[in-house]
Amino acid sequence: MLEIYVSASGNEHGNGSREEPFRSIQEAQAAVRSLIHHGASGGIAVIVGGGTYTLDEPLRFGSGDAAGEHCPVIYRNAAGETAEFVGGMVLTKWEDAGDGLWTAQVPNGVKFHTLYTDGERVPKARMPASGYYHSLLLEEDGRAGLRYGEGEFPDGLLADADGLQIYVWPGGGEANWFAETIPVAGVMVNERRIMFKRPSCWEIGEESRYYLQGSLAFLQEPGQFHLDEPAGVLYYRPRSGSPLNERVVAPLIGRILHIEGDSEAERVSGLTFSGLSFVCTDFVEDFRMMREEPGMDNAEPDENRSGIIYMRNAQGIEISDCILRNSGTCGVYLDRCAEGARLLRNRIERLGHTGIYASGYAPGEGDFRDNTAPYQNKGHRITDNVITGGGELVGHGSGIVLYQSGDNEIAHNKIANMPRYGISMKGLRYQLMPSVLWETEVTWENHYAFLYTRNNRICFNDLSNVMTDSQDGGMIESWGIGRGNVIHNNRLHHSGIHFSFGFGIYLDDATDDVEVTHNVIDHLYQTGEGKLWMAIFSKGIGNRIMNNLIANNESECAFGTQEMVGEFNRDIVISSNIVSHSGYMYAHVNWSAERLASAGRNLYWRGGESPRVTGELPFPSTGVSKVWGKVYAWDSWRAWMDGKFDAETIIAPAGFVNEAAGDYRLQPTSPAYRLGWQDIDFSQFGPRMKPKESY
Repeated sequence: MLEIYVSASGNEHGNGSREEPFRSIQEAQAAVRSLIHHGASGGIAVIVGGGTYTLDEPLRFGSGDAAGEHCPVIYRNAAGETAEFVGGMVLTKWEDAGDGLWTAQVPNGVKFHTLYTDGERVPKARMPASGYYHSLLLEEDGRAGLRYGEGEFPDGLLADADGLQIYVWPGGGEANWFAETIPVAGVMVNERRIMFKRPSCWEIGEESRYYLQGSLAFLQEPGQFHLDEPAGVLYYRPRSGSPLNERVVAPLIGRILHIEGDSEAERVSGLTFSGLSFVCTDFVEDFRMMREEPGMDNAEPDENRSGIIYMRNAQGIEISDCILRNSGTCGVYLDRCAEGARLLRNRIERLGHTGIYASGYAPGEGDFRDNTAPYQNKGHRITDNVITGGGELVGHGSGIVLYQSGDNEIAHNKIANMPRYGISMKGLRYQLMPSVLWETEVTWENHYAFLYTRNNRICFNDLSNVMTDSQDGGMIESWGIGRGNVIHNNRLHHSGIHFSFGFGIYLDDATDDVEVTHNVIDHLYQTGEGKLWMAIFSKGIGNRIMNNLIANNESECAFGTQEMVGEFNRDIVISSNIVSHSGYMYAHVNWSAERLASAGRNLYWRGGESPRVTGELPFPSTGVSKVWGKVYAWDSWRAWMDGKFDAETIIAPAGFVNEAAGDYRLQPTSPAYRLGWQDIDFSQFGPRMKPKESY
C-alpha cells in the first residue's frame, strides 16, 4: 500500500514523504487523485500527523478520491498522535470590558450562530436565561407569531428586534414534538406581539414553550455570548475566569467532511477515515422543523441536511475510531443516496441536532418512475459508537434517526443525554400518503412498498437519560415505518418523563410487524407533572412483544395499546415477559376484539398485589385509571373471552440474582423458566470495544 504523509508542522515544499510531509490534507488529497488518475491500485494510506488543522471551508471528497475495491484510500492518524480538524477559527485577542464581560474583534462578514470553549458549547444570550416562557395565542394567524404575557420582558428590552430569533415548540400545550428557530420580524410592544419573518410550520397555539435570543441586552448570565455582526464584535461572559485561559472557537462552516459522488450512478466508494478528530461546526439562522408538502412529514428541509460529516451518492464509506464533537447540526448525515456506510467505534458528542441521521428519499420525492429505484439509503452498519449530548440547539435532537432507511444494523451503541429519542425510526403512515407516488397508485395492499424504514435490526444498544425536554415519545420509537424491523436485546434504563407523557419503547402510529424481544427496561421514572404511561406501548399491526424484562420502573402500566388517527391496532402478541415492580399489567385504550392475537405466559410481581388492567373494556370496572379510562380486576380479565388471555401467567417474584443491585439474571429456580423464558445476555449491551477516548 502506498503511503502519503501529512504534518501540521510541514512546509510548503513538502512532497508527502515521511521525511518531507505535506502540511495540509488538501495537498495529500491532490496527490491521491493524481495517483488514482494514473492507474494506482492496491490502496493508498494518508497518514495524518498530530496537531490542529483549522478550516474555513469543508474538506470535499468525491468520485475521484478513491477507486472502490480496486484502490481504496484511508485517511488515518499517525500512531499515538491526535489529528484534529477544527471547522472555525480560534479567538485569542480579548479585551476585558469589565463586570465579567469580554470582547473580541471578528473579521468583517464573519457570522456564526454558536460558539465553543474548551470543548463545550456557549449558547447565545437569551431570555429567559434558562427554561421557557409560555405563549399566548395570536388569534388571527397562529403561524405568524405569538403573544407574550404581561410583565415577562422588562420595559425597553424588546425595543430593537434586529437580529432577534425565537426558539419555539409549535403546536401549543402538550405538542412538544419538534422545535424551530425562527428569525423575528418585529415586536409590537404595546400589543405584546412577537411577529416572525416566516410562518412557523405549525400553529403556535397557547402554552407553546419558547425563548428569545440574539440581543446584547439579554447577555446577563455567565456562559453566554452575543455577536454584533455589523460592528464585528463578539461579547462573551465566561462561566468563570477569563477567555485568555480558554480555547474559544468561532465556527465558520456547517460541515467539515463533505463526501459526495458525482451522481447516483457515479458514487464515491472505497474511502475510510479512521482515528481522526472533527470538531466545531456552525448552526443556521433559521431552522425549520420539517418540510410542509404533502407526504413530507418528518422529511428534513434541504438546508437542515448537514453534519460534521455529510455523505451523498456514496457507497461503502467507513468512519471508524473518530471523534466528532461540537456540531451545529448533526454528527453524521447520510443523505438520500447513501448505501453501506460503516460507522464504527466513534465518539460523537455535544451535538446541535442528532448524532447519526440516515435520511432516504421521502415518499414521492425525486425523479423516479417506480417505487424500487428510490430505495437508496440502506445497508449501513452503525456499531460500537458512543453518542452523547444531542439536541443542544434542536429540541427534537436524538441519538440515531432512520428516516426511509432500511436493512441497517444498529448495534452495540451507547446513547445518552438526548432531549428526545434515543433511537427513532420514521416513515409515513398510510392515512397521510398521497393517492399516487412515483407514478404508482397507492393502496392498502401495496403501501408498504413505499416505506423504506424496513428490516432494521436495533440490537444490543445501551440507552439512558433521553426524553429530557420533549413529550409523547420514547427511548426507542417508530412511526409510519415499513415491515420486518427488530428491536432486540437492548437496555433502556435510568431515564425520565419530566412533563406530559412518554414511554420506554414506543411503537407509535402505523408501526407494523415489529419484533420486540429480550430487551431490559429498568429504572425509568416520572417527575414533576410527567407521566411514564407504559414501559412498552404498541400501536400498529402484528407486533410481537416477547421475552422482555421490565423491572423497577415508575410506569403506570407495563404494556399498552391504542388505535388512533384511522391506523389499525390489532393482532398484537404480548407473551413470556417478566414484569417486576413496574405498575399495572396492561392499558388498552379504545379496546377492540381484534386488538390482541395473544397475551399470556407472562410473569408479574408487585409485592404480592394482583395485576390490574386499565383502559376501556366491555366488562365491569373497579375504579378510574390515572392513565386512561377505568381499572379492571385481574380475575375479570382472565375470565373474559372464555379465558383467552393470561391463563398461564404467573404472579410470583422473578427470582433475580440481586434485584437491589440491578443484577437481573435469574436464579435457576425462577418460575419464569416454566413459561419458556430465554436468558438475556447482559454482557452484550453497549460498545464491545471502547472508542478512541475512554469515557
